Amino acid sequence: MAAQGRVDRQALVSQLMGDLATVLGALLGAAGDAAAEPGPFAPAWFVPASLSGSASGTVGLAMAAEDASALAKLVLGFDDEPDEQAVVDMLQEVAGQAFGALSQHAVAQGLGFKVLSPRREERSGATNDCATFRFALTDSFRPLVGCWVDIDEAVAVAAASAPTGGVAATTAPAGSPSHLPANLDVILDIDLPLSVRFGETEMSLDSLTKLGPGSMIDLGRSPDDPVEVLVNGRLVARAEVVVVAGNYGVRILEILSAADRLRTLNA
Repeated sequence: MAAQGRVDRQALVSQLMGDLATVLGALLGAAGDAAAEPGPFAPAWFVPASLSGSASGTVGLAMAAEDASALAKLVLGFDDEPDEQAVVDMLQEVAGQAFGALSQHAVAQGLGFKVLSPRREERSGATNDCATFRFALTDSFRPLVGCWVDIDEAVAVAAASAPTGGVAATTAPAGSPSHLPANLDVILDIDLPLSVRFGETEMSLDSLTKLGPGSMIDLGRSPDDPVEVLVNGRLVARAEVVVVAGNYGVRILEILSAADRLRTLNA
């Protein structure tokens, strides 16, 4: 636990790796399992998360370039190799879910986690700075994932000696109303573009030039198919078209899961 300003690094790493295995297993439709496997490790992708609350520092995940690319390909359902932005999006989403789950365990009591942007660093040799775990995700894909913990103990001890009664910063998964940030109201009045997509198609430039009043365009969907609701360009839900007070509207039928939203990042 993080009580008395002391963080059990080993327990924190083990719990994070277990939560990450659960997240990846859910995304890939597999059991998901992680076992410690010490040894040389040559990571290229790093996903840091800053600590707040009863300790200061960083906790992070690391993967080899080929493993990160293969994971993005599996999670996003790509046939071709994903580009670097797809890997970044996948790593950030997966790490966010894993750290969100970690924050709910006793080992992370009093700690807050903020996942920072994944970065790629080319290193000439292997590093032993990370605790490494072998993930059993599919019969042919067993990536090695590293985790490091860098905690400023001086800050942790100072936090422990402070008067009681303060509120520790914690991080909870999205959708947990009891753990919303205290300053959330600062951004609640920000407008985001919401659009409804009935369908889409592709047309040649020649066909476009021939469009005129009365032209028909086949969108390739049935009238009974649900429409797609996009927020800020990202698919978040499916709905049916209704009439509200004489105006068109939509009734939400399905909210996409985190796994499905992840797969739409590069759609």
